[in-house]
Amino acid sequence: MSNTKNHDVIIAGGGLAGLTLSMQIKDKSPDLDVVVLEQRTFPVPEKIAKVGESTVEIGSHYLSETLGLKNHFEKEHLRKYGLRCFFGEKQADFSQQDELGISDLFGIPTYQIDRGVLENKLHKEALSRGVQVLDGVSSSNLSLDKDQQKIDVDFNGETKTLSSKWLLDAAGRQKLLKSELDLAKDNDHRGNAVWFRIDRQVILDDWSTNDDWRNRLVEPGKRWLSTNHLMGPGYWIWIIPLGTGATSIGIVMDDQVFEEGSFADYKEAFSWLTEHQPFCADAIEGADVLDYVAIRNYSYDCKKFLSADGWGVTGEAGVFADPFYSPGSDAIAISNTFISQLISTQKQKNDITIESAVFNNLQKNYYENTIALYSQQYGGFGDRRMMGTKLLWDYSYYWGVLSLMFFKDTFTDINMIREINPALSKARMLHHQVQEKMRERATLRLVQPTQGLFLDQYSIPCLRHFNNVLKVYDTADIKESIAINVGLLERIAKYALEFLSDNPSLTISDDERDILGDYRHRVLA
Repeated sequence: MSNTKNHDVIIAGGGLAGLTLSMQIKDKSPDLDVVVLEQRTFPVPEKIAKVGESTVEIGSHYLSETLGLKNHFEKEHLRKYGLRCFFGEKQADFSQQDELGISDLFGIPTYQIDRGVLENKLHKEALSRGVQVLDGVSSSNLSLDKDQQKIDVDFNGETKTLSSKWLLDAAGRQKLLKSELDLAKDNDHRGNAVWFRIDRQVILDDWSTNDDWRNRLVEPGKRWLSTNHLMGPGYWIWIIPLGTGATSIGIVMDDQVFEEGSFADYKEAFSWLTEHQPFCADAIEGADVLDYVAIRNYSYDCKKFLSADGWGVTGEAGVFADPFYSPGSDAIAISNTFISQLISTQKQKNDITIESAVFNNLQKNYYENTIALYSQQYGGFGDRRMMGTKLLWDYSYYWGVLSLMFFKDTFTDINMIREINPALSKARMLHHQVQEKMRERATLRLVQPTQGLFLDQYSIPCLRHFNNVLKVYDTADIKESIAINVGLLERIAKYALEFLSDNPSLTISDDERDILGDYRHRVLA
C-alpha cells in the first residue's frame, strides 16, 4: 500500500467476476497496471465460499479456454452430467417420477465447481499474470471523472486514495457504482431462494433400485453429477455436488410458494422438504449443515453496463437474472469480454464512444433474452409438458446462437454483428414468441400425473446438431452457421408453440422427425 501512484485499472471486488476480469485485461493488455480490491483475505474457505457452483457452456468455455484454466477444472472440479429435472412429489419409488435429461454427454465440457477452490486458484493466477491484489481491504468514497476515477481504500485502519483511468465494479451486491450513478433498475421477475451446503455427498442414483431406471444412462451411476432439479408448481430445488465432498442445495420459489411456506432457518426448510420432496429430505437427514442463506426478490436489472468515461460493472454488481440454468458465469464471461475489449480498444484509439454504445446495447439484449427465460414462468415449473418444451427451445437458442457467438468471439466484432444482425433479430423475435406462450401456460400451474417417463434430450437430433457445431467452432464459418441455426430455430419454434397449445396433434411429420425425432410422443405423453 506504500505505492500510491495512479493505476491504469482498479477493480473493486476480488471474487469470480473481478479476478477473471483482471486476468482477461492483462491477457489483452499486458502493460496495464491492474489492481484488485477485495474485502476477504486469501485463501478463502472451501465448501461454503459462495453459491453459483454450476457452469454451462459459455461460462465453461470462458474459464477453461479463454482464461486457460482447463487443466484446473479437469483436476479439481467435477465434470457435470448435464441438467436434469424430476417431476413428482410423493411417489412410492423415485423411479416413478418423470425425468427430463440426457442419457449421454453431448460433448462440450461443463463443471460443478467449488467456488472457494476456484477463487483461490484465480487469485494465484491473477498474481502470476502481474495483477496486484489487495485483500482484507474495504472501499468507499467513489469519485468519478472522465479522465480520473478515485476510490478510498481502508487498509489496516489507514485510508488512502487510489486513482485510475478505469474503475470497474465487481463487488457483487454491494453495487458500488450502481449506487453512485443511480443505475439500479427493476424487472418483472420475482424470485426467492434459500440455500445451504451439507458436508455429505448426495448420490441421487441411490434413490431407486429399479434397474431400468438406473440403466437409462449410457454410464449408469452418473446422475448425481448432474445439476439435479426437483420440480414443482412455482418452485424447483437444486442439488449440486462439489469436488470437496459437500453438496449444495437450494430451494427457489415464486412469491406464492414462498409466502405459503416457512423458511426462516434450516429446520423450517427441512420440514418443507419433508412434505414436498421426501426423497431429498431422507438423503440429507442428519447431515452437518455448513451454512444457510435466504434471499427475497433476488433478481434485478441495470440501466447501463459500461461507459467510455472509464467505468463498468460486471457480475452481480450489474445484474442478476435467476439461478435456473446457472447463467451467472455466462453473464460474467460476456460482461468481462465487453469491458476488457473496450479497455484494449481505448489504447488503440482515444474515442470509444461507438464501441461503448454498441457493447451496452448488446449486453442489454443478452440480459433481456435471459430474463425472458424466467419472468412469470415459475408457475409452470411443475408442468412436464411445458418444461419439456422449454428446455428444448432454450437449449436450441442458447447453443445455436448465443454460445456459438461467444465461442467465435463475435460479441465484440462490431462489423460481423452488423452482417448477421438480420438473422439475430429473427432469432430474438422467435425467442420472445415462445417465451410469451410459456408465460401464458405457466399461469395455469399445471401438474400432470407422473408415469415414470424419460424425456431423453440426447435423442433429439437438433440438439446434437447445435452441440456438434460448437465442437468445431474454430473452423465453423459464423455467418453460415448462424444462418443455418436460425433457419432450424424457425422450424423448432413452430413445433414448440404447438406443444404448448391446448390440443396438440400426436402425428409426427417427416420434417419434425428430422429435427426432433419422436420427442413429440414423449413430451405430450
